[in-house]
Amino acid sequence: MEKIKTYLICTNLKETFPNNKNSIINFVSEAALKKYPNKEFSFKEFYITKNKWTNKEKLLKDFEYLDKIYESLLPKISNFLNEIHNCNFSEKFWRILIGPWLGIFIYTLYDRWKNLKSSVDNYQINKVIKLNLTEENYIPYDNSEFLEFIQNENWNQYLYQSMFSEFFNSSEIEEPKSFDEKEFIIKKTSKNNKNPNFFKQKIFDIFNLIPRKNYKYLLYSTYTGFWNELKLSIRLKQLPIFGIEKNKYKTKKKIEKKLRFKLLNFFDPNDKFQNFLHKSIIAQIPKVFIENYQDLVKFSKIENLPKEPEKIVTANALWFDSFFTFFVAKMAEKKSKIIYIQHGGAYGISGYSWVEEHEKKISDKYLSWGWTDEKFQSRVKKFYVILKNKKFNWNEKKMKNLLILMRPRKVYFQTPETSSVGIDSYSEYINFYNKFFNSVSLDIKNKIILRFPFRNLKRESFDYFSNLNQFKIDESSSFENACNKSKLVINTANSTTFCETIANGIPSVLIINKNTPIRKNILPIIENMKLNNLIFYDVNKAAIFINEVWKSGIKDWWFNKDTQRSLNLFKENLARPTKNISDELLKEIKSN
Repeated sequence: MEKIKTYLICTNLKETFPNNKNSIINFVSEAALKKYPNKEFSFKEFYITKNKWTNKEKLLKDFEYLDKIYESLLPKISNFLNEIHNCNFSEKFWRILIGPWLGIFIYTLYDRWKNLKSSVDNYQINKVIKLNLTEENYIPYDNSEFLEFIQNENWNQYLYQSMFSEFFNSSEIEEPKSFDEKEFIIKKTSKNNKNPNFFKQKIFDIFNLIPRKNYKYLLYSTYTGFWNELKLSIRLKQLPIFGIEKNKYKTKKKIEKKLRFKLLNFFDPNDKFQNFLHKSIIAQIPKVFIENYQDLVKFSKIENLPKEPEKIVTANALWFDSFFTFFVAKMAEKKSKIIYIQHGGAYGISGYSWVEEHEKKISDKYLSWGWTDEKFQSRVKKFYVILKNKKFNWNEKKMKNLLILMRPRKVYFQTPETSSVGIDSYSEYINFYNKFFNSVSLDIKNKIILRFPFRNLKRESFDYFSNLNQFKIDESSSFENACNKSKLVINTANSTTFCETIANGIPSVLIINKNTPIRKNILPIIENMKLNNLIFYDVNKAAIFINEVWKSGIKDWWFNKDTQRSLNLFKENLARPTKNISDELLKEIKSN
């Protein structure tokens, strides 16, 4: 009788599952499952490798290790790129341009590597199945495409199976299966060619007719909203820049493997992971940094952008847009000053955030929502939450819902920070809040409305390890509309919405796992919030409090002197409100 084999499954692609239904299945992580296997699951026995970062001390050590790798690789790759492109840009130039890709790629690769290692170390795995995948399809064109790839099944399968030979011998790796990549290629192409809607495009076209070469300031993707950006631009005696055309600069070039492999001469690996990382960087570095570099050069020369802006102001464009990022990096070489605006609520709170560190390092001035930073005290400036003129109108008597702001299931890890959004498995997240759902009174439970960040989510994308179908899903077009129908808002992550509700005076609480690492200098503020029932680590205590305050009156608790004192302390340090964001931003642009 043939021995039953255990197969390692890395993604949810059905072609990677064995034909023999008696096989044992080991899922490398929860990411390999769309839904938790139920009674209809065709394999009788299965295992899921546990989350490697349940121990947060281990998590912080891993992140410190990866940051050191990033800082050691950045100058080496910078030198290589200067050499092959016959230029002499500073390390800051390359940090601005390739940093977002390199940093996220290192952390992403390590996550997949540790998933495989944990599975191999804890289970007796006999087989893995490879697919026939065309290598060039999975090399991203630019950083925008790379960030799309991270959550794609095909790309993750490609990444995982590139590691198979590091963990398995040849007899354990089954011969590659044929695989139809058409759907991936079509989806990839359609995403790259998407355009704004007709009305927006016409507005962009009109603004693009105005020559911008002599603009003194470059404002782009500031997150302040259309009218604020228009008002601010006019006061600076220019018009806003909303749409920048990039597709017309993109060309098709063949992958130059010989050129890429020259990068090996710049590396000196210290361990097995770093050795594999170096080979992966060569294979995965976006085309626009190697073969298609001249696309960036052409864009910066021709596109209708300021010739020598004194200051550049943005909130998030330097993460996604490689073309704009290249232009900003070049302007920084010419001494343009970069003003970066905080665009996420976990900043200043998370125990560790590589994303935040990167933004502070490339900025000349960093506008936070209220926090300061000893390490970057000359750059980080207390600013305000960007509220975009949202209209909140809380009235306890007219409101009935308990609005719970959920995070969606981001299947594959990609964000190197320790906020509760990025590091726990989704089953851990859901199981934690299930206890709360089951502890509130039946009357309150019937009034629960769940809201997810994206309105077009399919239920199966978040109804995982739980039955969330028992609750209504908020379909409001705007966050403020959802809040205006709710007596109380519950945040399930120390992120943007918690800061926004506090800044706008909307009664809300934060319920998070105590294991979530918080920045040390913020802990006294968090503890004060906890004492006044604004933050809870214990879901049962949160449920008891909400059961009580729902009856006695939320207004009495919210406007209590101690509660307000605690809220004001939080706002001053982490969520400073202002009704005149354009006026405040104008002051920062005009000042040194």
